[in-house]
Amino acid sequence: MMEFETITVDGVDAVATVALNRPDVRNAMNPQMIAELRAAFDALNADPGIRVIVLRGTGRGFCAGGDLNWMRDVLGQSEDEVIEDSRTLPDMYRAIAESPKLVIARLHGAAVAGALGLVACADVAVAHRDTTFCVSEVKIGLVPGIIAAFILPRIGPGWFGYLAKTAVPFDAETARTAGFVHEVADDDEDLDRRVAAHVDRALQSSPDAIAGTGRLIADLGYKIDEETFNTGLKYNAKARLSKEAQEGISAFLEKRNPAWHKPR
Repeated sequence: MMEFETITVDGVDAVATVALNRPDVRNAMNPQMIAELRAAFDALNADPGIRVIVLRGTGRGFCAGGDLNWMRDVLGQSEDEVIEDSRTLPDMYRAIAESPKLVIARLHGAAVAGALGLVACADVAVAHRDTTFCVSEVKIGLVPGIIAAFILPRIGPGWFGYLAKTAVPFDAETARTAGFVHEVADDDEDLDRRVAAHVDRALQSSPDAIAGTGRLIADLGYKIDEETFNTGLKYNAKARLSKEAQEGISAFLEKRNPAWHKPR
């Protein structure tokens, strides 16, 4: 299979496993990982021998979202430059969301911020009961401008407004209630069993019909178009360039409270 530096891609028969592989930073996504995920899914999507793609994390968690060192590195850039810098992110999500294969997200540890974009792009999401989730952007002065395009069709504006504007941490059962995940596993063995069961179902189904069902859903009105992307990119860029985002990201990296923090 393909070789990368920030992810691994392995295949057994018609099943490919894509694993986020930056465990030292909780699999946070940097530009290299984003590009490699896009390349991997583009190749797997075009491979007629692959019928199922399992997306998972290595180490203690699924993914901590975007790498904040990259998110902070915008000083001296214009809004248009930040938009172009960020455009690879929706392209990566789209490669996953529009995959003609069955995409299964295997979740454990934590899925935070941009990681929830990955979850929302998967056809099937199975989480370990101890997985924690958070749409955490507002805590550091950012807005979930890009992932909103993928999450809103998944859970709707009511749940998204609640989770994204409060940045409240939530557990796997709440994630299932909201519609982020479809199944909650009791332990690692149950998690693998549930993923394997979905793989088996997919291999017993028509690959053309699975791909056609994905196109059907898009044609019925759930397609994410360029206008949606551009709107999200503008919100993302404005937030990344803001003084509050720079303060919030710096405070998080320096393990201190941001200037706006007001204890009660």
